[in-house]
Amino acid sequence: MSSCVVDLPEDIILKILCRLPVKSLIRFTCVSKRWRSMIISDPQFGKSHHQLASQQRTLRREVLLTTYPKLRDPGPISLARSGGFFKLPPRFQSLEDNFSVKNFTIPCEKSEDIIVMASCNGLVLVGESNRGYLRNLSIWNPSTGCFRNLPRPSFPERSVQSAGNEYKFSVNYGFGHVSASDDYKLVFIIPALGDLPEVHVFSMRANIWKVITAPYSSWPRWRGGQGTLSNEAIHWVIRHKNESSDPVIYAFDLAEEGFRQVPLPLVLWQDEDDKTSTEITTLVHLGGSLCILSRKHYYPVKGEVWAMTEYGVPESWVKLFQFDVRDLPDVFSRLYGPWDICFITESNIIMLRRDNELFWFERRNEEKLICSGQYRIEEVQPEVPECSCYFHAIGYDETLVSVAE
Repeated sequence: MSSCVVDLPEDIILKILCRLPVKSLIRFTCVSKRWRSMIISDPQFGKSHHQLASQQRTLRREVLLTTYPKLRDPGPISLARSGGFFKLPPRFQSLEDNFSVKNFTIPCEKSEDIIVMASCNGLVLVGESNRGYLRNLSIWNPSTGCFRNLPRPSFPERSVQSAGNEYKFSVNYGFGHVSASDDYKLVFIIPALGDLPEVHVFSMRANIWKVITAPYSSWPRWRGGQGTLSNEAIHWVIRHKNESSDPVIYAFDLAEEGFRQVPLPLVLWQDEDDKTSTEITTLVHLGGSLCILSRKHYYPVKGEVWAMTEYGVPESWVKLFQFDVRDLPDVFSRLYGPWDICFITESNIIMLRRDNELFWFERRNEEKLICSGQYRIEEVQPEVPECSCYFHAIGYDETLVSVAE
């Protein structure tokens, strides 16, 4: 029986490949040099693949775990100088649906200083933190390994500090995509001595930084940290210098490169005391909606999650759910220390972190949250008792998107 070889036109092959998952395409890079170049290095193919997966809702959302190990320093002199720990190179892993783990390697010279900051369309913003200064920003696609170094920004301020078990930023920053110009942008808001801070914006398409003066005469008090991307704008919850005033959401529009205010739900404050006792933070919602978490300073075990179903419309705020940590399964509530929501999916699956564990909680109808998954971060070097670690977790899309030099 003779074999039949079918020689398909290239446009048909492209349409077929665009419908395959990223993991399969990565395996197919060994078929030929042409396929490898197209899958890994062709920006248009990566863009088309991402657009089709977004339209058909077939994007795979993974969790990028970064584990930062520290080795205790037994020497009394260096103990006083370094806080008692040596930094070791972090470990980068992808946590997938069945809790299988894939290890990544970032092509960076000083890997022990790398910190993961934000993600957008499968691209991850990383930087190097050395002695409190944020340097050497880069864009990395964990799925393809593509890595692009960015020009050094002009701000010299201390941007990140190691505070206890985690990195704390003293600047506000964000990373997002502008669809009209197909441009990826970074924004950093740098505190100033006067009322007006500087806003540093980087365009990947133009490959330049620009500085914008904030347009407010009485600038609010910024707490520092990552903003939430929604509707092509970066959002932070800010309190003005007058502590009794209402918190507001400030949004930086990446296309217009300007600020606007987004109102919070008025029902959050039943009386004047609630304005200062309520902690509001924006949340990452993988469906694109702007979400917030509300909880009391004096009663942190309770929380409410709200979503703005129609962006920019104050009346569209709806409460997705509320919960009490004490009502969650014992496997979560028995742990000590603070808890945080890492992200929320379109199907109301919430990933929370506490101690060295991640938890997935699912909300079905009006029932209480049900634990649908649990993962404990393994120690990097469990055989070394002096080694401790903490971790950072973000959600990212598995894509072939790349940003050329």
